[in-house]
Amino acid sequence: MKKKKTTKKTQPKNKTVKKTQKTSNNLILKSIVFVLVLVILGLGAFLGKLIYENKETKKELAKTQINLKELQNKVSVLEKELSKPKPKAKTKPEQTTYSEIKDYEHAVKTQPPKKKEKPKPIVKLTKKPKLVIIIDDVSFKNQVKAIKSIPFAITPSFFPPNKYHPNTAIYAKEFKDYMVHVPMEAISWNKPEIHTLKTTSSYYEIYTTMVKIKKEFPNVKFINNHTGSKFTSDTASMKRLFKVLQIENMGFVDSKTTPHSKAAFADKYYDIPLYSRNIFLDNKEDIKYIHNQLKKAVKIAKRRGYAIAIGHPHKITFQALKSAAPILKGVQVVTIDQLYKSQNGKN
Repeated sequence: MKKKKTTKKTQPKNKTVKKTQKTSNNLILKSIVFVLVLVILGLGAFLGKLIYENKETKKELAKTQINLKELQNKVSVLEKELSKPKPKAKTKPEQTTYSEIKDYEHAVKTQPPKKKEKPKPIVKLTKKPKLVIIIDDVSFKNQVKAIKSIPFAITPSFFPPNKYHPNTAIYAKEFKDYMVHVPMEAISWNKPEIHTLKTTSSYYEIYTTMVKIKKEFPNVKFINNHTGSKFTSDTASMKRLFKVLQIENMGFVDSKTTPHSKAAFADKYYDIPLYSRNIFLDNKEDIKYIHNQLKKAVKIAKRRGYAIAIGHPHKITFQALKSAAPILKGVQVVTIDQLYKSQNGKN
């Protein structure tokens, strides 16, 4: 009896075990499936990212290839240009900067003289007539060197120092006699020098400018105008200037950039040492032309006792002066200071 009971009790236990194993297997299977799904999703995302990055990389590569092709084309064009034979450079005359010559030409066109000036009376100074040759616009060391190479007296006229030519006062010390080339207002010029004197400049402004110049160039006895066709043709401006020059014991050489200069009129009031230019030497940068201008200056000197010629620091001008000795035989070439001293019995 007891054995039969035992057999009946063990049967449900086996069923329970089987059910538990089945449930466990299902859970494991589900877990595996879940893990596999996660892995598949991860791989999918990774592959998607790779595909996207690959596309972007291809785009960048395509752009780089286009840029490389453009660079190659540019390089090939440059190589062709460089391989071409260079044309021979045409020799040009030295460029002339705007100066008294152009200012004078413009002034004559816009304000022509009403009548011809009367020739000045003959002034006999010595047995030999005198010629002053002034070189304007002197600014740099090479110009100083070129002036010193001329075999007769030259009067250099230096620009006041500024940021474009800061050493002019230093270079002036290399000469016993020199002038200062003071910028003055032109009738029409849109690139004036720094600190150009204008018709609107007050007496105080002119005075301050001249005192500064005298301090920088302590041995200066004469100034002349750079451009200045408007300033020198204005009576009030010239009277203000001459008043200052009288106080500072300085003379004026009129570059004559206008036929309407009021220098002589202002001098009636202040009686300073005054001279006027007779000849521009280098209106044309040509040796033959410059030699002809020197011949004219010599004729004036022989007729009047002296003459004043103005040139500029061009290479061609220096070349012409170096070869001008035969032209100048009939005159004594002197500086402006020497001319003034000879006229006043100081030489």
